[in-house]
Amino acid sequence: MQNKSAVLIFTVLLALATLYTLSFNYFSSQFENEAKMQGVYEAEQLLEAGAISEDAFDATAAEEAKSYLRAKGDSAIVPIFGKTYKEAKERELNLGLDLRGGMSVTLEVSIPDLIIALADYSTNEGFRAAVNKAKADRRNSNADFVTLFGQAWTTYGNSGELWRIFYNMESPDLFPSKSTDEEILAILRTEAETAINNTENIIRKRIDQLGVAQPNVQKLSFSGRILVELPGIDDPARARKQLKSTANLEFWETWFNDEIVQRIADANTAAGRAQRPDLFGEEAPADSALSQEELRAKNPLFAVMQPNQQAKTSIVGFAVEADTGKVNDVLRMPQVKNALGTDLRLLWGAKTEGGVATLYAIQDQSGRGKAKLDGKSIVDARVGYDEIGDVVCNMTMNGEGAGIWGQMTKAAAADNNRAVAVVLDNLVFSAPNVNSAIMNGRSQISFGTGQTAEQKLLEAEDLSSLLKAGSLPAPARIVDEVSVGPQLGEENIQAGLSSFVFALLVVLVYMIFYYRGAGVVSNIALIANLFFLIGALASLGAALTLPGIAGIVLTIGMAVDANVLIYERVREELRAGKGMAGAVKEGYSKAYSAIIDANITTMLTAIILYSFGSGAIRGFATTLMVGIFTSLFSAIVLTRLVFYTRMENKKGMSFSSKLTENWFTNTAVPFIARRRMAYLASALVIAGGLASLSTRGLNYGVEFTGGSTFDVTFEEAVDIQQVREALVVAFTEDGTPGNPVVQTKENDRQLRIMSNYMIDSEAENQDELIQGALASGLGTLGPKYTVDRYNKVDGTISDDFRRGAANATVFSLLVIFLYIFFRFRKWQYGLGALVAMIHDVLIVLSIFSIFWGILPFTMEIDQAFIAAILTVIGYSINDTVVVFDRIREYFTLYGNKKDRKEVFNLALNSTLSRTINTSLSTFVVLLTIFLFGGDNIKGFVFALMVGVVVGTYSSIFIATPTVVDLSREKA
Repeated sequence: MQNKSAVLIFTVLLALATLYTLSFNYFSSQFENEAKMQGVYEAEQLLEAGAISEDAFDATAAEEAKSYLRAKGDSAIVPIFGKTYKEAKERELNLGLDLRGGMSVTLEVSIPDLIIALADYSTNEGFRAAVNKAKADRRNSNADFVTLFGQAWTTYGNSGELWRIFYNMESPDLFPSKSTDEEILAILRTEAETAINNTENIIRKRIDQLGVAQPNVQKLSFSGRILVELPGIDDPARARKQLKSTANLEFWETWFNDEIVQRIADANTAAGRAQRPDLFGEEAPADSALSQEELRAKNPLFAVMQPNQQAKTSIVGFAVEADTGKVNDVLRMPQVKNALGTDLRLLWGAKTEGGVATLYAIQDQSGRGKAKLDGKSIVDARVGYDEIGDVVCNMTMNGEGAGIWGQMTKAAAADNNRAVAVVLDNLVFSAPNVNSAIMNGRSQISFGTGQTAEQKLLEAEDLSSLLKAGSLPAPARIVDEVSVGPQLGEENIQAGLSSFVFALLVVLVYMIFYYRGAGVVSNIALIANLFFLIGALASLGAALTLPGIAGIVLTIGMAVDANVLIYERVREELRAGKGMAGAVKEGYSKAYSAIIDANITTMLTAIILYSFGSGAIRGFATTLMVGIFTSLFSAIVLTRLVFYTRMENKKGMSFSSKLTENWFTNTAVPFIARRRMAYLASALVIAGGLASLSTRGLNYGVEFTGGSTFDVTFEEAVDIQQVREALVVAFTEDGTPGNPVVQTKENDRQLRIMSNYMIDSEAENQDELIQGALASGLGTLGPKYTVDRYNKVDGTISDDFRRGAANATVFSLLVIFLYIFFRFRKWQYGLGALVAMIHDVLIVLSIFSIFWGILPFTMEIDQAFIAAILTVIGYSINDTVVVFDRIREYFTLYGNKKDRKEVFNLALNSTLSRTINTSLSTFVVLLTIFLFGGDNIKGFVFALMVGVVVGTYSSIFIATPTVVDLSREKA
């Protein structure tokens, strides 16, 4: 072996580098255990002193451990290298949300709101119609919003006059006068990109305040969305508020309620007249003759809002918190807007008192929703205390803002001590009556009286950090969210790792059984491969997820496959009479072509999967890509190094046991002759699958349909029908009963609940309303429960997921077809491979269509399933390429000496040992993970298992026979 010393030195250096990378996991884990022990000690001291109860012991211990980590985070914990805990934490191998708990959120910057703001809130009818049309069109289009807006403007606006909408005397250079529509759209596109970039930077600053280790914030290519991953976050509601809050701070003058009381009454009448015109007019019955339901219909606003009877206040009325959505629905009616006028805005208070929300009357003299003073004037915000010791957020303004603030407060004080409202994200945080002008540019926000001191302090800290980080250039909506509880994460770790270790042991034993001494060498290489793979993932900053563990399993399969290809070639050479040294040399040389081709096709599918996937699926693709390189190095370089070292030292080497020595050596199965039987069998299965697809369809998950999914664990068994009935009521929307899907998972205590409740709502508190509805429904059942996992997907992004899945699948098939065509120089090989891959995809889809709802695990069609489909494509072509490679070799070897049918059969039979060994070992590993790896990954692994079986079948009975039938000379 040439350059043996160089290879040995490189291997040692690679091992040392991997050890260095993985050492950070060890030392940070040790330090965290020390923090846990310290937390328990501190909690015990507090318990003995009577400062806490036993019920609060665990929570206190956890909080004390966090305090210890914060206090000692800058301490050096890694010997020799002197790295601190924080530095070690940043370098260690990340665990994905499904293994660690936490939340992943996809934010979408509202470009429509940005465009409206850039147009200075223009009320031009053509402009507003174009914005609304673009909103409607984007659900069925891949185009960006600015492009859709431009297309809509050509219909609803005056061509060439778009500049008039955006031209502003205050900033005339941004949208120059007389600009063409194309130039204005180009400026809007640039402003949208800038807004997304600024949002990403602001979100990073906000996350720093949450104290999350190893957060991930990245802008998603092409979509303009922002992915935020917060592993280990223990307060999703707080994180959600920090992420989607625009932090748009505004200061508004207010109306006295008695000044606009008639407008409120007119709005109530306008809403009633629009809904029930039969209750108005000369022939309408008197109110005394109306039923309660008719009275509510006649007075829809006052039915859900109690007018404030106190005079000279900015508070218009009150509503039960659960009815605020109904009030908003009334206020959005065009007839109500006309009655209220353009200079009156009604905004809710940020806090509720006793479950009752407060509605404030805001003066909007511009009529465009633009405040005189906003958060851009704030130069500092910090937590403080008022004169009675209550927590507040103190704000300091710049010179310009202080001047405007002074004028506003002076005018308010002179006008019967009128209130000035401090509004954040369209919620009134405070509206104090002004007694005198405030000329020093200072202001403050107080917090609700129903909160504890700790809650007020936390909220003040969050608010000050929001204001310091700056307001978002446009509102950001959560269009995709996955929240995983820490308990579920721990269970996934235990299930995933235990099943993986067991599967690995099975493979190691099998390799020794079949290949004896050479099996020991392959096992050494396999363990080294895993060592290098995990180290590489850690150094790249990749996250290990449950699908990632499945990716490691497939990496094992690829490594085993490479060794099997080499060993089978060596055994062939030994049977041909060559000595050990010559057989090993020829074995490696002849196996290279098939190994490289098989790994390139897998790499192509992994790259496509990484490009189209997100989150855990990207982790799976990353593991596959890295695993290809580590597998090639371990299976080819390391094993060869061991073999040549042993041969140089005159030590023997065995490639089979007495039992397995002659397995698959004299097979002569007439595969080609029986191909039509295989065609018929496949056709029957696919026909049954197509029939099922046309009738039953597929069980699409919320990622493809939009909606919410909850994985819930109850303390005791519950009746699934009672759960469904309770949620039908809880998920009622606009008078229409909900239609939740409730499925049992592993037992009667664990349920999966799916619903499309409020999924198309644009309410700012959409997530809170969805989770509140779930809580109200499940709360009627009695048993306590925990939400282990929450996944919400907005309708707009689910459309993108569907398109991306289809594009990824089609693109994979096309790319692999082209690779096979160019690699083997015959279109018959490319088309044969394509037919086999389509065959495999159709059968997997058929199995999932036929058996969903029958088999006792979730068989949803989601991104993980698409990842499985692409992996099946890669695995199928992997098998096929090995057979094609041997066919090409045999035609070169035999030429016209043998009949074509005999050559094809000879190639299929000669690779049968490799096909069975690789497929069997991969299937056994997947089966182990399927049985012991936890419910959340069962559907994904099941698809891979079906794919392995079908891919093996198609490489023998579909791909090669198709090449035969497509060739000019029939076999």
